[in-house]
Amino acid sequence: MKKIIAVLAILLVLPFSAISQGKYAVDPAKYDFSGVFKSDSPFRLGILGREYKRLQIYYESVTKETSDTYKVKGSSNAAGNVCPLEGTMKIVSISKQNSEDFEANHPVYYLEASYSFKETGGVGTGTFSGKAGFDIWINKGIPEIEDGMYGADGYCNSQYKGVWTSDKSKTKKIANWGACRIPDCGDLDQGVGEFIPSEKYFSKGWADYFNALFSQSDEIKANAYFNETARWWDKNAPILVFKQTPEPVINVYKKNGTKKGALIQTLALNVKDAPEYLDINDDGYNEIIQYRDNGKLFVWSAKDGRFYNVPSYNSVRYKGYFSYKPELKKIFTTHYDQETQAHYFYMYSYRRGADPSQDAIVYEGCISEKDGIWREFDQYGKTVHNKVDSPEKLSKIWFDYIRLTMAL
Repeated sequence: MKKIIAVLAILLVLPFSAISQGKYAVDPAKYDFSGVFKSDSPFRLGILGREYKRLQIYYESVTKETSDTYKVKGSSNAAGNVCPLEGTMKIVSISKQNSEDFEANHPVYYLEASYSFKETGGVGTGTFSGKAGFDIWINKGIPEIEDGMYGADGYCNSQYKGVWTSDKSKTKKIANWGACRIPDCGDLDQGVGEFIPSEKYFSKGWADYFNALFSQSDEIKANAYFNETARWWDKNAPILVFKQTPEPVINVYKKNGTKKGALIQTLALNVKDAPEYLDINDDGYNEIIQYRDNGKLFVWSAKDGRFYNVPSYNSVRYKGYFSYKPELKKIFTTHYDQETQAHYFYMYSYRRGADPSQDAIVYEGCISEKDGIWREFDQYGKTVHNKVDSPEKLSKIWFDYIRLTMAL
């Protein structure tokens, strides 16, 4: 942990040129680093100016043009002012890191790049320029972000440090952004293990970020979380407002710029528990989901511009013991029956129908009986493994999940 904090301190204090050795430890012509540059997008954490106005950056596309140069298209969002942008990133150097600092069993590299992104439309346009640094590794020939320590105190990556220059006045302001932390952000960041914005700057666009993490009001927290995870760059994405009283509902609005437009529909909920917003069907849009018995699941249709209820979500058992694994696109629930002393594990997958109204949740699972005997069944109820004496003899996805859940 101390090593991670030390690495963070170096990244935030030293200039990028001091970190890099100016050499190519990995040949940039040999690999495509577009996935590295795009991996943490949208960047939710960023600042514009010394007043630390909230800045967010989204990359719609990153394309390799030459051995070391990449074309970028996307959008910027400075406290609600959204502008399209485009420009280039150029690899400056790739140097080898000490893998022990990352507790990694593979080589880790530091990639430094320069960038210049011009806002091509909107109000008060300008150009972002500066240097960016990325901790990476090569996974079976594909460069990836080194995120093995994601979640550890002080973790950060994809750190951009530069300036924004106004097209009209030529005024320059600092413009920094990154994943999990922001370089050179002064007293804005009050967190130790993770980024936490100071209340002093809530009026600069940081209130929702704080409330999504710490608000004691379910209603405020849920609405702040949706605002934080919304597709602000997408003109067709909805704006949602959750209300708990007098009856729990979610109002769905069209977008008018970055503000609420006309009401599209009202979704009635069975329980007042705050919903979550997750992309469980991997279409880029968040679904509305409640982790409670009688809770509902609604899926957004970009084609129709509305949400649809998914009735088969009613079949999900033990919703109060719900976890979502985004890397697997799977929902897991668990239950321990004290009377029978059996552990029940269920895994749910999202299955698309001919249209959103026919989408469904299907499940498969396994059970550990009182005597330590396991059995596994698929989504059709057919037994896959029966009466095995160890979870190691189950399908790999189940063994990996159970090993983590039960600390085997």
